[in-house]
Amino acid sequence: MARSSQGQGHTNSHGPLFDEAFLRRMQRMSLQAQRTLRGNPASGEHPSRHRLPATVFSDHRPYSSGDDLRYVDWNAYARQSHVLVKLGDAEQDVHIHLLLDASRSMMLGQPSRLRLAQQIVGALGYLALTHSDRLHIVPFGPTTQRPFGPVQGKANMLRMFKFIEQITPQDETHLAHVVKQYARSRPFGGILVICSDLLSPDNLEEALRWVAPPRWQTVVLHLLDQRDLQPDLDGPLELQDSETGERIELTLNDEVLGHYKRRVAAWREELARICGQRGATYAPVMSHWPIEKMVIPYLRTRRLLH
Repeated sequence: MARSSQGQGHTNSHGPLFDEAFLRRMQRMSLQAQRTLRGNPASGEHPSRHRLPATVFSDHRPYSSGDDLRYVDWNAYARQSHVLVKLGDAEQDVHIHLLLDASRSMMLGQPSRLRLAQQIVGALGYLALTHSDRLHIVPFGPTTQRPFGPVQGKANMLRMFKFIEQITPQDETHLAHVVKQYARSRPFGGILVICSDLLSPDNLEEALRWVAPPRWQTVVLHLLDQRDLQPDLDGPLELQDSETGERIELTLNDEVLGHYKRRVAAWREELARICGQRGATYAPVMSHWPIEKMVIPYLRTRRLLH
């Protein structure tokens, strides 16, 4: 798929990512974490694999010396003459890793793919901080850029938004290299959201090998512009790769455009197949979708939000 510099858009660097009313409505939601993720049971709101003594319970275990008597099931003891402790699902925080492709091709589109990616990362980061998760935001190009986090708690909200708004485009993207190096340095895993146009010379399948379940819960948000699917170009053109600078000359006609559309459809099907095989969620997102009316409901259907 060509990365044309024709009709290049720009991020809206003026004005906030959202208004306060949108953020208040977002408070009703949270990130949907799988039980298999490893977190800190001392805080957070996500269910874990562990069970602890609790007043709201779903199971029992025999009483052991030192157990808190508040959690003894006295009704069961009266019926069975066995001292049992009530067990409930432990809650935990999890690590939320938001990787944002900041390569030059993300500047394409009207509005740009980068602007929507910034809004998505801002909304997900807001939910992570609101619900006491440990947030990491990492822009990347050929390598990872300076990260934001890990941080926890609402006190970091304004710093997070400022960091996201100041992300600047880099040259090209090397997704597999970035994900490999990132995952190797973070053995605890967590929820990983990759926001990218996936126009990388290396392989998505190779990247996903390093972020496999059950340690990782990976969502690939594929940022697309309408003209990626339906180009509005015609006749003789010179196209320039927005990242490498490579130029090609060609003449667009119905036959060439038909071949292009078939290639794009096959590419997207292959991306979805790779994600499915590697236990990741593939979620294509159009850059013109409004964040609240279309993107957020769509992420709920993809089980990233609830």
